[in-house]
Amino acid sequence: MKGYLAVDIGGSHIACARVRGSAVEDRRELKVGSTGSIAAMLPMLEAALDEMRLGGAVTGVALAFPGLIDPASGRVVSTPAGKYEDAVDLDFDAWARDSLDLPILLEVDGRMALLGEHRFGALRNEDDAVLLSLGTGIGSAALMGGAVVRGRSGHASVLGGHLTIAMDGPTCLCGNIGCAEALASSWAVPRLIEALPRPSALHDVAAPNLKAVFDLARTGDDGAIVVRDMCLTAWATAALNLVHAYDATRVLVTGGVAAADEVVPFIQDHVRRHAWCPGEPPRVLRGTLGADAALLGATPLWESVS
Repeated sequence: MKGYLAVDIGGSHIACARVRGSAVEDRRELKVGSTGSIAAMLPMLEAALDEMRLGGAVTGVALAFPGLIDPASGRVVSTPAGKYEDAVDLDFDAWARDSLDLPILLEVDGRMALLGEHRFGALRNEDDAVLLSLGTGIGSAALMGGAVVRGRSGHASVLGGHLTIAMDGPTCLCGNIGCAEALASSWAVPRLIEALPRPSALHDVAAPNLKAVFDLARTGDDGAIVVRDMCLTAWATAALNLVHAYDATRVLVTGGVAAADEVVPFIQDHVRRHAWCPGEPPRVLRGTLGADAALLGATPLWESVS
């Protein structure tokens, strides 16, 4: 079975691994520097990948990126505001060829996670599904008739976090108004806390994130409950929009906060009550591959072009 080097570029760290089928044979994480430059991370990433390939034969690299990718050129064309903006000027194909002597494929991170879960995880034997990834931002992807949805420019289905769910909502980093991501993501948490009308234990957290919100909500902190419920409602609304857009029978929720006990049942209840579709309402599932989902998407991604 062919092996691949897989890279998943996240907001705070970069995960890389040598994968073979459903097996992660070696896995490492690199902390992203404060500069927000992907070029500055390449020497460290190259060194890690060079060490990994010594443990087993590999035939290519698959890189999951949190931005938009031109399928014709394989280059990054747009990035999250203020993060990895230099990626649009990088020739990843030349980098992989010159540094690793390997070919490379780039894919949007949410779609890579969907590929991994479809082949090896919670979506095995499912043909119509949407993925909602909850974390620093909100990612998405869709599967219709067993095929990954890509669209004319390759961007179809991956901007679920930037669907408008509040017409009078805040301005998102993307420039749109009322995006799900602007209302319920890690980067939006400080603004949600600042808007609370009364003091909350969240105000005493030095670097508040979604985990802190859910943990404090379970203690009965009123402010944390308000923020938690806003996030749950935003995620459920985004999930329902994806169901209606892509006629999905399954909603897969991934990302660190997806493990919280409240998340999947809340979204399931919302979808059950509000989905307009024939037959049984779509089932909401939690991803089973965890942080390895996008890495394990390397095999099906490469198989799709071979």
